[in-house]
Amino acid sequence: MKNKTNSRAFMIINCLALMIIAANLTSPVHEATHMLTQMAVGMKPEFFGFGINSTVGTVSVDMNSFFWKLMYEGSAALMNIAVGFILLLILSKIRFGPLSRVLVLMLTIMHLSMGFGYFLRDGIAYSPNNGMGDWCKVLDRFDGSIALRIGMLVVGSAGILLTFYIAYRQAYHFIKNNNDKKERNTVASALYLFPFILFSVVYTLLGLVSPLAAEIGAVNSLIFGAITNVFGMITFFWGYMFTAVMVKPMKKSIYYFSPCADRKIILWVAAAALLLFDVFVLCPGIYF
Repeated sequence: MKNKTNSRAFMIINCLALMIIAANLTSPVHEATHMLTQMAVGMKPEFFGFGINSTVGTVSVDMNSFFWKLMYEGSAALMNIAVGFILLLILSKIRFGPLSRVLVLMLTIMHLSMGFGYFLRDGIAYSPNNGMGDWCKVLDRFDGSIALRIGMLVVGSAGILLTFYIAYRQAYHFIKNNNDKKERNTVASALYLFPFILFSVVYTLLGLVSPLAAEIGAVNSLIFGAITNVFGMITFFWGYMFTAVMVKPMKKSIYYFSPCADRKIILWVAAAALLLFDVFVLCPGIYF
């Protein structure tokens, strides 16, 4: 019993560590895409952080062109979607080991969730010139185009539903007996539920060391961070619910192997070091 308990604990800790690594390969990629796009039109980098960046200068391209109206604020979400589909293709073609497969799966879900999430959230919550949301700003540049907004809602909804399905199906690569409810819960909670809770809590709290907190206040920062992080990665929660609770198990087994349930000290140290980097460098931000 002790070994079984330890194995489950190690599985959870490994997945939590992989979530920290995946988070640092998702949100910073989004912000870096923003920065590189803005630099491409003549702006200069001013600040770069985990979930925020800023540039200064004068735009040197025609911002009335369709391309730049779309890409100036919208490129980062499109990059997330592109990366997510590339990772999904890799995931379907390569038989990774237990640790690397979990990492690539988390990255796939996070990139698709972030990319399609912007379309869906900003399509729903858009109000003219409110300054919030990448694709709200894109809509502003198109004068609140109803056709674009409907397109965003359709693409965002379809993309999020696809991501739900990916999370559900991919979990069964780690489930040996599809009809064993306890096993489904064990695997799905390690893959999705505990990492979702970790991400939501930790990165909401780390928002308090962001310059945004100084600008809008600690309470508003917590509220904004909770909404952004909880709903931004809600796919992980529903991945757990669909796999462990709500949806009938798959009839056909596609089992590869269980998530790594061994002690992986190097992985834990790497994740801890990366989290410290977030606390002291990336979330407070880098000024140029």
